[in-house]
Amino acid sequence: MAAPKLLLREPNAKGKTLIFLVFRIGSDRLKYSTGESIEPQYWNTETQTANEAIKGNKQLSEQLKSINLQLSRYKNKVAEIESFWKVQKIEPTIEGFRVELDKEFKVIPEPQPEPEPENVTLFGFIDNYIKTVKFTREPQPKPINLRTIQKYRTTLKVLRDFAKSKRKGRLDFENIDLDFYHDFVEYLQKHCNHTTNTVGKYIKTLKVFLKEATEAGINSNRAFESKKFAGLTELVDHIYLNETDLDLLWNLDLSKNKRLESVRDLFLVSCYTGLRFQDFTTITPENILDGNKLKISTRKTGKTVQIPIHWRVAELLAKYENHLPRAISNQKMNDYLKEVGELAGIDATIEKVKTKGGLRYERNYKKFELMTCHTGRRTFATNLYLAGVPAISIMKLTGHSTEAVFMRYLNISGEENANLLMNHDYFTKGRLRAI
Repeated sequence: MAAPKLLLREPNAKGKTLIFLVFRIGSDRLKYSTGESIEPQYWNTETQTANEAIKGNKQLSEQLKSINLQLSRYKNKVAEIESFWKVQKIEPTIEGFRVELDKEFKVIPEPQPEPEPENVTLFGFIDNYIKTVKFTREPQPKPINLRTIQKYRTTLKVLRDFAKSKRKGRLDFENIDLDFYHDFVEYLQKHCNHTTNTVGKYIKTLKVFLKEATEAGINSNRAFESKKFAGLTELVDHIYLNETDLDLLWNLDLSKNKRLESVRDLFLVSCYTGLRFQDFTTITPENILDGNKLKISTRKTGKTVQIPIHWRVAELLAKYENHLPRAISNQKMNDYLKEVGELAGIDATIEKVKTKGGLRYERNYKKFELMTCHTGRRTFATNLYLAGVPAISIMKLTGHSTEAVFMRYLNISGEENANLLMNHDYFTKGRLRAI
């Protein structure tokens, strides 16, 4: 199918006009209203986006940014549907796209009666919150990631399982105290055999629910705000590929195995752009600016990033005529990456330490055994940092909002850190004076 386009209903309108998503499958054509309207003077027909930079009118600029963010959701959803159908071997149809787009953008939540606070249970509130969060999240429009919804659902299930296992009566807002916290953590560690970070994620998600319920006036128990009611974390070392590893991948001859060749090539694009799986697998010619930059509206955060095209990415784009191979599922690609890494000889021994089920474990792995799609993003950030690129500049490319979160992406050894500092003025000035 042809790449979707965003077109104005009336390009010469004097006032606002609707923006349509348009694409073809063979001779069939879908014209789908995005529900967004704009005055043609603020529309860029080449980039098919709203011109956000309006001098002297900050409010209008913000409105146009919101339009672009919403439009990116439509194009991303089309790519997501197409990718899913390809994996499932489903023949794409115009009507099928319309149905799937309606599910995402046209569904209106049924009106919910305003419950009296005293009649709302913990599980009832969480269940309703999960069903309505994408409609109530502020500021709008701010799409919520499907994986976040899945995390919410999993947390609710775990809470229900915990309540059944304890048989201490109904688990509700008034029961969420420090005694509950310690029992729940113990249950997650010993009964569920979860790692420290997984336990921490469940606690943090529960606190999201409790905070929302408190702000809505439904919960008055604020024990969860105690510092002792903490989301546990454990620093886990994630691998990255150094330049030697990347050379091994680049020079690996996979011409007789197109399956692994496609996986290797897509992964290298991630290593040199820092894009997440859902972004580097949906790059289109429209994302290429002036032949030397990629402009991507990231699906997880909605942020637009511009990334210089590394020479290896340029060669890969040329290899596939600017249409990179279609990706398989994230999980399958993770499996195949380990095959690719082993064939390339990326087999350094890596020691990993983690706490699981309340016990601390140490285990050695071959580096290729730890390679996943997300390794590419960490590789990009770490190698740029080691090359001396300022953190703030890298964050503009990766889309990180805070330096604290960004720094967790880096995995620099003590030796690499020392080598990096050897070229710092603090150490070199004294050396020059001595000479």
